[in-house]
Amino acid sequence: MSFLRVCVSSLAIVLATSVSANSTVDINAAQLSCLLEPSQQVDISSQAPGVVNVVHMERGDQVRKGQKLLELDSAIQNAAYVTAKARASFAKRKVARNKNLLEKKLLSDLERDELLTEAELAKLMLKEAQALVKQRTVYSPINGVVVQKNISVGEYVGSEPVAKLVALDPLYVEVIMKSDVYGSLVNGMTVEVQPERDGRRYEGKIKIVDKIIDAASGTFGVRIELPNPDFILPAGLKCQAFFKAS
Repeated sequence: MSFLRVCVSSLAIVLATSVSANSTVDINAAQLSCLLEPSQQVDISSQAPGVVNVVHMERGDQVRKGQKLLELDSAIQNAAYVTAKARASFAKRKVARNKNLLEKKLLSDLERDELLTEAELAKLMLKEAQALVKQRTVYSPINGVVVQKNISVGEYVGSEPVAKLVALDPLYVEVIMKSDVYGSLVNGMTVEVQPERDGRRYEGKIKIVDKIIDAASGTFGVRIELPNPDFILPAGLKCQAFFKAS
């Protein structure tokens, strides 16, 4: 009896292992397509129209969030800022000169209101002038790569995009799966991804499993987030995803 129990136990382990392996093979066999894509694509536009004075980017450049991409001519805006700054400084000094009168309430309500309102308006106009100057510079909203530059020094910028940026860290691996394996994949599952023409496998995690199956094709989509800190992998490569048994 003891020998029989051992045999039955061993057989159960072999069968469980076989089922698990077959399950993994079935999941991988249900894969129809796999493609590396940028995790973000951003068309860059200027908040204000104007003539380009300086361009700080070229196609292929890696840029950091907050980095200058281009500057528009801002002579008029800078002059307005200097004027607003002088007015704010004058209003502040005027309030300081009348501080004793304000504290002793020797000014009429009208005079007091005019004095303080003038100072507050001058401060607000200075902030507005600062904002208008800042709008003359276009900054990168993401860490990424310049894939398209549509502007040069001396050209006029309107509402059209001046550049396109993509984020390559992380990459998104977009996989199309047969509906037969729906329910076998869950968010957070570890996946190995092998790009074409590359024998290495890179580890990522499932970020999205579509909640809708396409009735016409009988497929659903899976998105895998793949770290790419050194931009080793380019977007646009076909790939193969290897799903691990949970």
